[in-house]
Amino acid sequence: MFNLIKQNKFAFSLLFISVLLMGLGYIYKELMDQLYNRNNHVFVHTILELFSVVLCFAISLYGWKAYEDAKSKTFLYLPFIFLGIGILDLFHFMTYPGMPFFITEGSLEKTGWFWILARGTASIGLFYLTIPKKSPIIITNRKWVFTFTILMLSIMISMVYRFEKELPVLIINDFGPTILKNILEYLLSLLLLLALLNTLIKYRKTKRTSDLELVFAFSLLFFSEITLTIYHNISDLYVVIGHLIKAFGYSFILKAFFFSRLQLTFQQKLETEKDLKTTQVLLQSFFYHTPDSITIMDNQGKILKTNQGFERVYGWKEEEVIGQYFPDIMPDLRENIDYVLAEVSSGKNLIAYETTRHRKDGSRILINMTISPIKNDQGEVIQIAAISRDITLQKQAERKLLEMERELKETIRRQQGVTFKFIKREGQFIHTICDGELLYKLGLRPELIVGKSLDEHPVKEIAVALKNYYEQAWFGQEVTFELTLFQRVCVITLKPIMVEDEVIEVIGSCIDITQLKRTEELLQKSEKLAVVGELAAGLAHEIRNPLTTLKGFTQLIEYEQGRANREYIRLMLSELDRIEMITNEFMAVAKPQAVKYQEEDLISLVKQTVNFYIPQTLLKNIHINEDYNTKYSRIICDGNQLKQVFINLIKNAIEAMPKGGSLYISVQNTETNYLQVKIRDTGVGVSKEILPRLGEPFYTLKEKGTGLGLMVSYRIIESHQGTIQFESVENEGTTVIITLPILKPMLVK
Repeated sequence: MFNLIKQNKFAFSLLFISVLLMGLGYIYKELMDQLYNRNNHVFVHTILELFSVVLCFAISLYGWKAYEDAKSKTFLYLPFIFLGIGILDLFHFMTYPGMPFFITEGSLEKTGWFWILARGTASIGLFYLTIPKKSPIIITNRKWVFTFTILMLSIMISMVYRFEKELPVLIINDFGPTILKNILEYLLSLLLLLALLNTLIKYRKTKRTSDLELVFAFSLLFFSEITLTIYHNISDLYVVIGHLIKAFGYSFILKAFFFSRLQLTFQQKLETEKDLKTTQVLLQSFFYHTPDSITIMDNQGKILKTNQGFERVYGWKEEEVIGQYFPDIMPDLRENIDYVLAEVSSGKNLIAYETTRHRKDGSRILINMTISPIKNDQGEVIQIAAISRDITLQKQAERKLLEMERELKETIRRQQGVTFKFIKREGQFIHTICDGELLYKLGLRPELIVGKSLDEHPVKEIAVALKNYYEQAWFGQEVTFELTLFQRVCVITLKPIMVEDEVIEVIGSCIDITQLKRTEELLQKSEKLAVVGELAAGLAHEIRNPLTTLKGFTQLIEYEQGRANREYIRLMLSELDRIEMITNEFMAVAKPQAVKYQEEDLISLVKQTVNFYIPQTLLKNIHINEDYNTKYSRIICDGNQLKQVFINLIKNAIEAMPKGGSLYISVQNTETNYLQVKIRDTGVGVSKEILPRLGEPFYTLKEKGTGLGLMVSYRIIESHQGTIQFESVENEGTTVIITLPILKPMLVK
């Protein structure tokens, strides 16, 4: 029991005080009974009720005003609850027996029901206001709440007047309140008691004085309800005491809401003044210590105040310029100061205006200036503020930076390869730099790559090929690899840049090594040719001497022998001729004969070669298609050597079509002053693996071939400063493309 009292000592203390007050009230009542004059009851009752009505209207008006500052449910409903209480209390005392005529004669029936309706509005409304509320305000327009309040009041007042005689009796004079009235009073007292408990719980959490005052208010209203259940006559002293306690209860409610709000207002004012003072100190500190120049002028440009930055920027001290006109110390501004002042005085701002000005010592500086109006509460421009910043060094640095950036971009663009950088962001490789001459040769441009991810690369095949290497480089590995891009062999190197063992970006370079590869291949072919030449010279020399002897004696045998052995001898001579032809080819490889360059018609040379093979093509069912679409076909060449090349190539084409087919031969001009000869067959074709080896010595697909024919053809075309290329698809045919310069002087080999 003692622990319970200790834990809730405040509640028990309040209960003890309440009981004590009731006891004192009873003693006071006994004393007052001796002095109380019942003839003055109506007057006293009227005064107390008027006081209560005024308090209700005051609370209502204050709640209406407070809602504008604190958008809470309490201040939303508070004015309408006490507006209803005040109006119902007004009807209660105006219909009290003994009062002057008010709509109808006063009666216990009307005044009793107006009393119960007023107390019910108070108890239900105050209980609702003390319930903890977590949901936000749904109704923001108070007109709807006001309309509802007036509507409910009209209904209740009309019901009392309309059904006055039919309503249950609440008060019987000389007998006091009926059982129904007391039951209603007790129910309303219970609601007030619950409101009291809710407020106590809230007070234990907040410890606010306003909540404690509400506790007293609800206690007094509770005692008022109880007091008005024990009188015997409406002129009884208990009625006066009950009305007096009720008036005190409303006073505490007004004090709780009004004075707590007033205290909060004073507190907010102190905090505002403190914040204002702090802001003023900060503004003064900013004004005097900022490195920028700040000048305060009137609307005519007269200087009122400057800061230390003004002296740093312009060289003038504050005492030297106060009272002077800004254009007088800044003659550069004189030509447009009137226009600037007029614009700013009209409320406009001149922001980030860059111009050149003179310092006190005459030196020129570049200034970034902002001129703004200073307005009063009515929006009128009363002063002008000019903020200036010396940006001379900044602009010089920016120009140098732009020049360096331009030089860097120009250097990157003019280098023969491609230089690029990329970073990894959100799982994507983003290119930050990509430029170089090779980029344009590949048909690309920086804007197609820079700022975009690898997945957005215009050539998807390149993106797929690079992604794995990019991943390796981003993990810190330096990567070098070869990649074929648009028939160009490129070497790409990726070097990661690391900061604190973390890759922040990767720099890459791409170099075209196609010509280097071709040179390497030519060098390998030259080495092979040198070896073949030496081998051919030795073999030809060793074979020719015994070959001459064999051929001579075989011819003698043919002359002396009969017909029986002549067929064998003929076969032997044929094979000896073939051996002699091979030795001659060896000699041509080892020691080419001197050539004679002169002007020739390329079409004529091609036609002579084609005419030589017409009989053979007819026998093998091969159809020849010729197309000579040229404006000029004269070249400098050795005609016999070129015819040898055409003979070798046409012969190979015919042999590739054992079952017949079509042979297409064309001569046409190119856009670069070259003639192009194409020989295309519809034969068996050559696989892609074999194409690169065509022209190598002793490499042939023929059963009895030596591979020296194509090798010699390559050497002849190269000596004419031309090129020879092969394109082939298996089972579809082969195309040979020979390119020769038009009338280009040649060096005799």
